[in-house]
Amino acid sequence: MKTYFKFPVLAILLGIILTACAGTSFQPIDKEYVLTTDLRDGNLVFLGVSDEINGVENPTLSAAPGSTITVILINGGEGQHDITFPEVNASTGVVKEKGEEASVTFTVPTVHGEMEYYDGVANHAELGMKGVLVVSATDVAPVSSSSATTSNGDPAVLAAFQKGACGSCHTIAGIPNAAGVIAPNLTDVNMMTEELLKSESYTGNATTAEEYVRESILDPNLFIAPDCPTGACAPNVMPATLSDALTTDEIDSIVTYLNGLPDGAYVESTGESAADAMVMPQAPTTGADIVRAPSDLPAPLEAREPQTVRVDLEAIEVEGQLADGTTFTYWTFNGAVPGPFVRVRVGDTIEVHMKNSTTSTMNHSVDFHAVTGPGGGAVMTQTEPGKETVFTAKAINTGLYVYHCATPMVANHISNGMYGLILVEPEGGLAPVDREFYVMQGDIYTTGAFGDKGLQTTDVTKLLNEDPEYIVFNGAVGALTDQKPLTANVGETVRIFFGVGGPNLTSSFHVIGEIFDRVYDQASLTAAPLTDVQTTLVPPGGATMVEFKLEVPGRYILVDHALSRLQRGLAGFLIVEGDPNPEIFNGTPSGDSGH
Repeated sequence: MKTYFKFPVLAILLGIILTACAGTSFQPIDKEYVLTTDLRDGNLVFLGVSDEINGVENPTLSAAPGSTITVILINGGEGQHDITFPEVNASTGVVKEKGEEASVTFTVPTVHGEMEYYDGVANHAELGMKGVLVVSATDVAPVSSSSATTSNGDPAVLAAFQKGACGSCHTIAGIPNAAGVIAPNLTDVNMMTEELLKSESYTGNATTAEEYVRESILDPNLFIAPDCPTGACAPNVMPATLSDALTTDEIDSIVTYLNGLPDGAYVESTGESAADAMVMPQAPTTGADIVRAPSDLPAPLEAREPQTVRVDLEAIEVEGQLADGTTFTYWTFNGAVPGPFVRVRVGDTIEVHMKNSTTSTMNHSVDFHAVTGPGGGAVMTQTEPGKETVFTAKAINTGLYVYHCATPMVANHISNGMYGLILVEPEGGLAPVDREFYVMQGDIYTTGAFGDKGLQTTDVTKLLNEDPEYIVFNGAVGALTDQKPLTANVGETVRIFFGVGGPNLTSSFHVIGEIFDRVYDQASLTAAPLTDVQTTLVPPGGATMVEFKLEVPGRYILVDHALSRLQRGLAGFLIVEGDPNPEIFNGTPSGDSGH
């Protein structure tokens, strides 16, 4: 967007602030900002690392007209980056390696306004790596540029709040990291009329959400004016009433903004200051079904000569259902976790088409452990959103292999769901069984604690510490229990293709109440299988194939025998129907076994 001369409301409001807050203007001086690149909640951002912008994502920069400004960029990793100021044709230049830095120095235009800055590499700007430089004789609080605007990018509402209570130190509900900005304490607009306005605690005159917003904004008791960390205004210059500072148009703008915020973005109006108010917990949410059914895999191959097998993968980022009332920002192959089960025979040529959805925010790729060649194909498939890459490879080793995304940070892409299995059958195929199942284990690192409701994203610190909140089969809590359990009949032989996407935890795979007749250890299908095995170890990035015959009906539970992980969501059901077999198992149930 080009907004340099397109925000007269903000310019007017800043001018009013100067008038209301005597002594806050300053002479043009040189300024220096330092930013790095970072991965926050799975998204790339600019992160302020100097002075007042420290810790602010995509921070709003400010400078006086005609001053000289220097912006330094440090590459924090995750690819190549730059900072470009298109209005003055200035750029830091590209930094390619982690820790590399570059800078740009330029003279700020003398016209008040707003200049955009962004990462000019690839599609990083479109994906959110951008912010603004405000040119004004008044300093600007370092709010996150990515969130401190209305849906159309208009900063006028933020300025109206700043103007409405100069010197107050509140947080705008629904706008994170907005220190030094004010806001009324409001409950969720969608519930206001039904709940708050009908409650005994409400003593106002409003009958609609809009009336309540107006009433709250004009109530000076909802604001405080102690010490402002930005130092922008003195506490004793707050207007006697906010109605003295806000026009009807500005109030309408605020009403429009507040009604556009998501559910759960407000705090209830209690008369307390915003600093003392508690933010409402995020409401339970419902997301897409990302669970791949354990029966969703191709049938065994018929006897045939080697051929070329096309494999179509698409990286799709989606808000999916992680648990009851909890969603997660999954990155998937073909919209499900795990990715599609790929089945070829030794000697086949695999032709991989790797697409990345136009809606993706990240580059993605694929590394097949079954491929002999650099990166398992990852060096050929670093794919930008909206693009497609292709490579071919010959399947020269029989076995069951993991594939996964291999775009930095690799562990992050895997933990978000980007993993699957590829089976390379021997020339004669596998011995026939009655049923085959596809199960994978993964560990998920969420910002909230296990069981927290609402949308969760990746917590990189937990990921690096290998401290997951959720451990799951096929992508989600309950995926293979109440949602899509394995089903079979007494007398049938079953085969489970089991793999661990990880990225970090080793599995002690076990089926409670069954013994594996055959275990193809480490998924080696050319070696003799182990027999009569209770539990088998599978490392992250590893797989196994187990087979056993079903002799007794009932519910059998798939677990990792590090059984504390049951409390983190890790369980699956194999439901076996058929006639009882008292010669093998007989008795009267005595209660819940904990299984």
